[in-house]
Amino acid sequence: MDIYYQSDKFKQLLRRYEDLQENISSEFLDPEELTDIAEFFHYMGDDQEAMEAIDMAIKIDPLAVIPRTFKARMALLCDKDPQLANKIAETIIDKNDPDYEYLKAEIMIVDNKVAAADSFLKNVYDDIIDPEERAGMALDVAALFSDYEEMEYAETWLNRSNKTEENDYKEIRAHILKSRGEYKESELILNELLDSNPYSGPYWNQLAQSQLLRNDINEAITSSEYSIAINPEDEEAILNKANGLFALGNYEEALKYFERYKKLSHEQDKSLVDISIGHIYLSQRDIHNAQQHFQMALEEAPDKNMAIIQMGCSSFDNGYIEYAYHLFSTLLPSLGDDWDIGYGFLARCCYELKKKREFKKYLRQAVEKNPEECIDVLSDLYPEGTNPKDYPSFNIL
Repeated sequence: MDIYYQSDKFKQLLRRYEDLQENISSEFLDPEELTDIAEFFHYMGDDQEAMEAIDMAIKIDPLAVIPRTFKARMALLCDKDPQLANKIAETIIDKNDPDYEYLKAEIMIVDNKVAAADSFLKNVYDDIIDPEERAGMALDVAALFSDYEEMEYAETWLNRSNKTEENDYKEIRAHILKSRGEYKESELILNELLDSNPYSGPYWNQLAQSQLLRNDINEAITSSEYSIAINPEDEEAILNKANGLFALGNYEEALKYFERYKKLSHEQDKSLVDISIGHIYLSQRDIHNAQQHFQMALEEAPDKNMAIIQMGCSSFDNGYIEYAYHLFSTLLPSLGDDWDIGYGFLARCCYELKKKREFKKYLRQAVEKNPEECIDVLSDLYPEGTNPKDYPSFNIL
């Protein structure tokens, strides 16, 4: 849980809101306070209560920008409806308010109109905003694009800002470096930020993620533990530690942290976590629980095909070759020419099951579609250093 929601300040605000709802109090809450309440209920997964709070805020002050921004973002991110979000955005009276401008850009980004969002914001930057405010706007826009992993745009906007000593600037720069695979350079910045703010859970979490990506698992776990010490209910830190323990093969401890994450998190899609839990149960030969969590993952996952591929990989890794073959061979032929994940695993299943004709067929597809996957899954079958495109020339089955 976000540390703000655990603070006395927020608890008092929530109590005031509950008293108001129960007619115990006639105390006034302003639109920003009600928006904080709405964000809390959304975080907790109670979107109906969130909308009641935000509608109250709009009723109290129809001109307030922040509540309408929240309502539009709910339509955008929860209902997946950019058109409805845009319709709500247009009810904001003050079209020069930065929150309106950033909202309009965010709607474009989610609607896959990233270049249009960039052009819209550049027009605001060039023609509308005061020159002395441009550096701050550039930083805000860089953060927006960074949040959506549009890193080229994020870097362009970051370079327009001269606020290089601000923590937000450094944090975005670290994210950009991480996205390029420059993990150690990113970590240098994060460690600098932590030197000045050692009790920042988000910085520890970002550091842990970078360390996981460069396979420094023990350090990632240590960073996660610092974050958990700051906030024992920090879902991101708990998930980072779970992933670190999983990577080390410490499945019993990893399972505890995955389950702890599931209890704390209100994210609807926990499919990757459930697949990891299913993998652990498979490794323990607990087929019933493994299947139960794989089924949960399949129900939650927005991309069902990818979830099945991940289940197949887990089954293969745990020695359930025939089941993995069944999943891959049933799914992959139906996915079209652009799909490139899983063919190396299917070829390896065919090899292990002595399906010579199918092995040759899927090997050719695998090396053409995804040479990197072939190296991961098939390279041990060939002389060291063999280029994947040469695999079909060897008669190994």
